[in-house]
Amino acid sequence: SGAKPLYLSLSFIIEEGFPRDELNKIVDSVQKAAQEAGVEIVTGDTKVVHRGSADKLFINTAGVGIIPEGVDISGGKARLGDKVILSGTIGDHGIAVLSQREGLSFSTQLESDCAPLGSLVAKMLGASSDIHCLRDPTRGGLATTLNELAKQSRGARITGGQSLCIERI
Repeated sequence: SGAKPLYLSLSFIIEEGFPRDELNKIVDSVQKAAQEAGVEIVTGDTKVVHRGSADKLFINTAGVGIIPEGVDISGGKARLGDKVILSGTIGDHGIAVLSQREGLSFSTQLESDCAPLGSLVAKMLGASSDIHCLRDPTRGGLATTLNELAKQSRGARITGGQSLCIERI
């Protein structure tokens, strides 16, 4: 959306018996990430549920920010000739999450590409007022994100080669 992030809510649903040292490590990590993103955690909630009622721990967040004047970014605004620019590698986050969930190990170290994007977005908006849409490909990756953009912009075709171009169909 191009919004400047300001505040975050943070809620936990913790299964009875979840190790306190693991929770402390998670809270420290969340605090560090919030500081890096320049947001304040201003509200939240914690619930402890009976053993077996949750998958150890659920974390829920919601963010609040402001959209700068003159910024109007959405997936429905993709148009003919727009460039798709990637700010990082493809698939790192997905494979890192999958390997943790499934207990997979690889010969190389996997790292999620999770990072605060607020300052990057602010720099992009400062460099150009002609940005139509922004996306952070998460679940489903790049292919799903491109498909969503095509649908939201009411029909587009993504063509490939060394670069991708959006073409109206």
